[in-house]
Amino acid sequence: MDVYIGIDVACAKDKYLPIVICTKDNNRLVPLPLTKHPASPPKGFGNAGTLQPELNIAYAKAAREYIELICHGYHLNPIRIGIDAPLKPRANHLQRRFAEQALDKTGISCFTTPSEQDFLKITAKGRAHLKAGKPVPNLPHAMQLWMLAGFAIADELSKLTSCIEVYPQATARYLGIADKHKTTKGQAEQQLHSISQYSGWPASADEWQQLSAICYGATHDKVDAYSAAWVASLPERQRVALGKPEHDDAIWVPALKAPQPTKEHQTFTESDAHTENAAYQRMCPACGEHNFKRWPFGWDAHAAHRCTGLTGHGTESRKAEFKKKFLSPP
Repeated sequence: MDVYIGIDVACAKDKYLPIVICTKDNNRLVPLPLTKHPASPPKGFGNAGTLQPELNIAYAKAAREYIELICHGYHLNPIRIGIDAPLKPRANHLQRRFAEQALDKTGISCFTTPSEQDFLKITAKGRAHLKAGKPVPNLPHAMQLWMLAGFAIADELSKLTSCIEVYPQATARYLGIADKHKTTKGQAEQQLHSISQYSGWPASADEWQQLSAICYGATHDKVDAYSAAWVASLPERQRVALGKPEHDDAIWVPALKAPQPTKEHQTFTESDAHTENAAYQRMCPACGEHNFKRWPFGWDAHAAHRCTGLTGHGTESRKAEFKKKFLSPP
């Protein structure tokens, strides 16, 4: 029996990797109750662990072995895997991946994927942080380190079957239901309800009760993993590539009407910093560690002195880098 798999990549220490495996039953995408199986997926090693390539490789191999165990035990044939993470680093010559540029134009926010060269600097900075005895929760580039685990998972699982990159937040935007953060009470259920109109699951009160058993993790993790599996299950004519798949740089979303960017979600020019419409909270798109209370007010001071997501040296160089990447129109 053919199956489609969704993975909500996570590397939090001692947190199970959310993996959903789904069969198609009369065009309904039905997830297996994996938490009832005696085997369990691997647990993450934490952000500090991602700085050790051998741990990322071990984590990825454990994920593959778990999927193989389930599939062999039930005579399942994995057709495609949707992975909620970049599959590889950004090309060195790009400021933003082609997929991220496409998201920008659609008004969907995402963190910048570092290049391979950037990651060499990032991991060196992280190791130096730990060697100095500084606390793990303050690791620089915390919102990008998890991508290293994602790269290893994508590389390992590509040995099983075809892997595509998905982004449940983008899927939610295409469904028109991303007005609240996924951790908001009831939001994950709302997203799943919208997906179910296309996937056919859950379709009854009993199936809604089965949600807790489809994989490990919080409800929003389960829904994100199922969302990833749903997009992976769609034939190519029913999904759209944001980016350039011919360059292996694309995020796939369902072939629905594209969302229209709002003023809040557009990339801002410097003049926008003085308008009231720019007053909303946003995490720094470079480092993911600083919360702007009224983005982009204060970007220059943050970029000049505190942002750990920049590679330039000197205040003017750092400000110019930040402005070019995040404040200039595409």
